[in-house]
Amino acid sequence: MRIVRSAFPLVALFAAGCAVEAADPELMEDAPSLSETWTVSNAAVNVRWDSGLNANLSAWEYIHCHIENGAGFMLTDLSAFQEPLTEPDEFIARMSGVCREFDLLLPNLPRTGAIDAETIFSWPGGFRAGALSTAIPAANYPTGLQLKVDGASTYVKDVRINYAPRNAANTALDLASSSHTSYAIGYAGNNVTLSCPAQQVLTGLDLRYDTVEGKVRVLEIHCRALQP
Repeated sequence: MRIVRSAFPLVALFAAGCAVEAADPELMEDAPSLSETWTVSNAAVNVRWDSGLNANLSAWEYIHCHIENGAGFMLTDLSAFQEPLTEPDEFIARMSGVCREFDLLLPNLPRTGAIDAETIFSWPGGFRAGALSTAIPAANYPTGLQLKVDGASTYVKDVRINYAPRNAANTALDLASSSHTSYAIGYAGNNVTLSCPAQQVLTGLDLRYDTVEGKVRVLEIHCRALQP
């Protein structure tokens, strides 16, 4: 298993970067303060988990909040559907996400109420009915994902979202107060943290799944800087 972080221009969505271990949100230091209004960079940093298994991989499936909806949209909600009851292993067989818009022109960076819900992938082999969802609280901003993977690090079993509030002055994200949602399903497994760099927010993800077994083998998040 390896985690890769890379920075790339908008026109090169899947450019590979150097291999790094993603840092825990609690260990990241605050970047310089932001201004009273907010902008989100068009340039993205990608952080990837890869099982190393390449057989039967799907094309890239994705949700791109910033690209498809606008600069104020971030990935705040994820829903997971469990594998069919006939499957012996526990895994996510379908995933959807919600992009929510934040008002970048206001220092308190509130939600505008605009949302876009999308299916990220759905295994043709089936899944159980009923989405199991996880979402960040209001007045917080997504800063990465945590995955549960199987013991051999070959597929994703579950997912939750890291988040942070603003600081008291509304000038930066308060990374010392970072937290995370509950896992969508509650499956046991090994933890993998995909953290955005300091003062960056989660604006989308890409994944590839095994078209035969239905399991997610590669998952990559998109992070973009909040800028003065």
